[in-house]
Amino acid sequence: MDKLLNEFRQDLVSGDWVLFSTGRTKRPHEEKEREENYQPKDGCPFEDPVKSGQEIIWGFPDNENWQILTVKNKFPAVKSGLCGPNRQVGPFNAHDATGEHDVIIYKDHELHLPDFSIEQAVSAIRVYKKRYQEMAAASECVEYVMIFHNYGREAGASLYHPHSQIISMPILPPDVSSSLFGSFRYYQENKKRVYDLILEWELEQKKRIVYENDMFVVFCPFVSKFPYEVRIFPRDSHAHFERMPDEFDKYLAEALLAVLAKIKKTLGNPSYNFFIHTAPVKENKLENFHEFYSWHIEILPKLSILGGFELGSGIDINVVDPDAAAEKLRNA
Repeated sequence: MDKLLNEFRQDLVSGDWVLFSTGRTKRPHEEKEREENYQPKDGCPFEDPVKSGQEIIWGFPDNENWQILTVKNKFPAVKSGLCGPNRQVGPFNAHDATGEHDVIIYKDHELHLPDFSIEQAVSAIRVYKKRYQEMAAASECVEYVMIFHNYGREAGASLYHPHSQIISMPILPPDVSSSLFGSFRYYQENKKRVYDLILEWELEQKKRIVYENDMFVVFCPFVSKFPYEVRIFPRDSHAHFERMPDEFDKYLAEALLAVLAKIKKTLGNPSYNFFIHTAPVKENKLENFHEFYSWHIEILPKLSILGGFELGSGIDINVVDPDAAAEKLRNA
C-alpha cells in the first residue's frame, strides 16, 4: 500500500503554501463526471472564419493556404484604444482595460494539440512568438502579453475546435509579478538563481521528471498546486519566451506534445489549460529582476474543484503526490 502524503509545502518563488492530503482521494464523488467536449463541425464559426465574420489578422504560412489563422477575438476581454494612465478611484488603483485579444485557430476541427505532428507543433510555437512580438511592439501601453490554451468545457473552452489565445494588457498580472519579485528576492537572500536550483534538484532527484530532451525538462513540481500539474522548463533558463532561438522550437514541440499525449492517455483525455509564463514586455526598471527569472510553460489538467478551505485560506489542496503523478505520466 502506498504511503499517504499529508504535509504542507511552500513554494520557493511565490511563498505560497500547498496542502498535500492524498488520503482525500477516497472521498465520495472525488472523481467527478467529465463534461462532453465534442461539438460537430456544422455551425462551428472556426470552420469557415471568413463566412462567420472573423476579423483576420494573418494566416500561417499565408492567408490563402493557412494551417493556423490569427483572428481578433469577437468577445475580447480587453479593448483596443488609446493608452490611458493609471488613476485613483477613491483608495483604489484603476486602469483602462486597453490591449489586444486574439484567437489562434488551427485548421483541422478534429485534430487537437496532443495529436499534432512535430511540424504542426513547431508552426504553432512560431506563430506564438511572432504574434507576441507584434503585440508587444503595438503600443507603449503594453506591460504583459499572455499566451494560453484551453481544452474542454471544464477548462473554459466554449468551442471544441482547437484554438489558442493571446492577450496583451497594460498591467502586470499578480502571478507573474509574484514570481518575478520572488526569484529576485531569492537571489538576494541565497546568491543563487532559484529556477536553476529547482531544475538541478529535480534532475538530481529524478522522481518527478516526466520527460526530457537536450533543451527542455518536463516535471511535476514538488509543490504542485493541482493534481498532475506539469511544467516545462528550458535547461538553459532565459526570461523571455519570445526571444527563444528558432532552432529550439523543435525541442519545445517534442516536449509539449509528449506531455500532452501522456496526460491524455493517463487521465482519459481531461480538460486542461496551459499557459506560457514569460517576463514582462518592458525591462527598464525591472531589468535586474528579469536576470533571475526563467520563462516556462505550466499545464494544469482540470481534475478537481475548489472548495471552502481553498477559497477561504488561499491554500490549495492537492490530493495526488507529485511523485506518483510523475511516475504515471512518465510510464504512459
